[in-house]
Formats: sequence, C-alpha cells, structure tokens
Amino acid sequence: MITTRYQHPTVELCRTCQGDGEVIKYPNWDVLHQHGETEMCETCEGTGRVIVSKKIEVTVVPFKIK
Repeated sequence: MITTRYQHPTVELCRTCQGDGEVIKYPNWDVLHQHGETEMCETCEGTGRVIVSKKIEVTVVPFKIK
C-alpha cells in the first residue's frame, strides 16, 4: 500500500467578487438594490484572484485476484 500526499497551490478566481476585485454593498433599506456602492474586495484585496492550497491523499492498493 502506497500513500502519497500532494499539496499543490493554484491561482483561482475569488469566490467573493467572482474575479472582479470589487464588491457592491447595498444599504439595508435599499430593497430594490438601486443605491449600491462598490468597495474593494477584502478577500482578494482587489486582485480578483486567490491562491488556493489543495491536499490530495492517494492510496494505491494492489489488485489481488481471488
């Protein structure tokens, strides 16, 4: 049995701003979303991209015929 762990950082689109780098914030009283203000995304700091680290564990088991 062989177990291997990979940690592969990748650059992906920010899920908070969908890659725009800006987020539109609406006041609580604005039900129709007409008076929004754009602000810089705090998650990606305005770049629209984030670095995501993924951990994958692979276990290889030999196939045995019974």
